[in-house]
Amino acid sequence: MVESSMAAEPLILRFGDLTIDLDRYRVSLADRRIILSYREYALLAYLAGKSGQAVSKRQLLEEGLGRHDPGGLRVVDEHIRHIKSLLEREGRTFIHANGDAGYRFEAVGPTTAWSPVT
Repeated sequence: MVESSMAAEPLILRFGDLTIDLDRYRVSLADRRIILSYREYALLAYLAGKSGQAVSKRQLLEEGLGRHDPGGLRVVDEHIRHIKSLLEREGRTFIHANGDAGYRFEAVGPTTAWSPVT
């Protein structure tokens, strides 16, 4: 039996001073921990993983949250509104509305660099 002494690299998304730790289910902004519900975290991680791409509300509901009920589209809007209220301060913008169609994650303002942890 062969054992590897190398630990797996952590899965972390960084967008300037916004950090999303996919292994520990943690989000921080400017070294301040942001407390999100599981669903809010799931939506943020899904959107950030598709940074720069427009994502429909239906896609967020079905793939981001794993739900398929048609009334759930309002739930997506409510969660996104709360996430934006926590993250988007001091001129930062991370989540952009794409009309009634959905949302797009893109860091604008003081935090614009994306860098995966290597």
